[in-house]
Amino acid sequence: MFCIRPLWGTFSKQCRQVWDKAHLVEFHNTKYLSLRRAPSQLCQIHAIGVRQLADLQKSFQFENFTFNVLGNYLLMYQIASQKPICLFLFFLKPADRLPMRIAALALAMFAASTGLRAQTLPQVVERALQAYPSIQSANAKAQATRADIDKARSAHQPQIGVTAAGNQYASGSIPSSVGRTSVSPTAKLNLWSGGRIEAEASRAEALTRAAEFQRDLTLDDVAQQASEAYLNWDKTADLYSLAVRNLNSHRETLDDIQKIAQVDKGRRIDYEQALVRTENAALALQQRKADLAQAMQRLRRFWPGEMDARPVGLDAVVAENGVLGKIPMSLAAAVDRVTDDLPGIAQYRAQVEAAQAAVKVAQGQYWPSVDAAVSRQFNANTLRFETFSQILLNAPLYTGGATSALIEAAQGQLKAAQFSLDEARLIAREKAALAWQEWASARSRATVGNAQSDVGDKVVDGYRQQFRVARRSLLDLLNIQADSFNYRSAARAAFHDERLARVRLLAATGDLARRFSPEPGSVSQTDSSAHPEYKNN
Repeated sequence: MFCIRPLWGTFSKQCRQVWDKAHLVEFHNTKYLSLRRAPSQLCQIHAIGVRQLADLQKSFQFENFTFNVLGNYLLMYQIASQKPICLFLFFLKPADRLPMRIAALALAMFAASTGLRAQTLPQVVERALQAYPSIQSANAKAQATRADIDKARSAHQPQIGVTAAGNQYASGSIPSSVGRTSVSPTAKLNLWSGGRIEAEASRAEALTRAAEFQRDLTLDDVAQQASEAYLNWDKTADLYSLAVRNLNSHRETLDDIQKIAQVDKGRRIDYEQALVRTENAALALQQRKADLAQAMQRLRRFWPGEMDARPVGLDAVVAENGVLGKIPMSLAAAVDRVTDDLPGIAQYRAQVEAAQAAVKVAQGQYWPSVDAAVSRQFNANTLRFETFSQILLNAPLYTGGATSALIEAAQGQLKAAQFSLDEARLIAREKAALAWQEWASARSRATVGNAQSDVGDKVVDGYRQQFRVARRSLLDLLNIQADSFNYRSAARAAFHDERLARVRLLAATGDLARRFSPEPGSVSQTDSSAHPEYKNN
């Protein structure tokens, strides 16, 4: 039987040392930020608003524990192996600690025994490309249109049938040459159709290619959606951690002004001002938490299984040899990737070819058709069944303008398809250009934002030290805290936007789905040729 007391005893000394401090626990690129406040300090707060804040903080601590740890038990083994779990257990009341210790350690043992690994971006996208419903639907439609080719070409083959009849005269007398039953086989072969049959087959082939290109377009679309869902999960989780840090920073300021207000009653208004800012930081945290929950829910559309606390392996994904690593480094290189072989353009090109074949089908209505027919029929002269052969000529002499109207309609559809193709080329080039500009802008904003936010953090620390020695006003400190939070939020958002822009750029150039799976949707795709202008940033 497994005993948890020795394991817990190894944690207790470390836990007591961090009882009243802020802690940042980091393992495998996963950050947990926790802050514990002594109960004696909470008991000193008498104002109703302050008590509400304390309740909010306590509720946040418990929710953060449940949301980040118990709800994501697959990472508990790593937590236990690095001994930070004690930081979270002290969020609870003394009466609740022992059951939660047992539950947390049980979850850690379960995770260790299962040996499950965290899901990565390539795993999520590959799973979506193999099993997502819209891809399966596109495959089924492509197979259905492929069957129309055989249907159209079957008109070139002989049409063989048989007719069986039961004979009965009113007089009741049936000649022996006729008999009570008769079987008449028939065969018919088209000798010339004026090009209609071949035009129908060409139209079916063009529509099949259009359906296959639509399937390839669906693959890139699903790969983009799954990638964006995963990257947005990482983005919202990062911003959530940043909001936790912002709240703890405001709580630290609130603690400082609370000590001052206890000595100088005239600074009570400063305390109220700091309290309002802290409550606003708590509201921002709740919004970030809701955004994170929504992002995880969107990802479950592509990954219905268990999810971990944070995404993993994204640095390798955007590395030089990662699936998102190589992208066009110039606007011209990105636009040059937009050719008529791009699925979004090739689909419209195939529709143009289908419209051209439809025009030929309509024009074939002017031409006669010649068929050879063979059947077994009763010969009234010889009074017996004999083989009967025919050459059939069917020539339309006058149709009342129906044929010319049919040709005019087909030509109108052809013009519409050509204009749609021209528009598809323009939109594809615009989409690729906008995606590249978005990526370049996000990369620039991330670089500038990181430098700006680093300076902001240093200024916050300096202002806090000056405030504690009465050389800086509370309003200055609160304002620079808000500015620093905005700087850091913008920098982190730009960092993640750069990765999202990579996905959109690769999708716009038709190179996203094939990077994740050589046979997405169990359908092979032609690999793109290597281009020297492709390299990592």
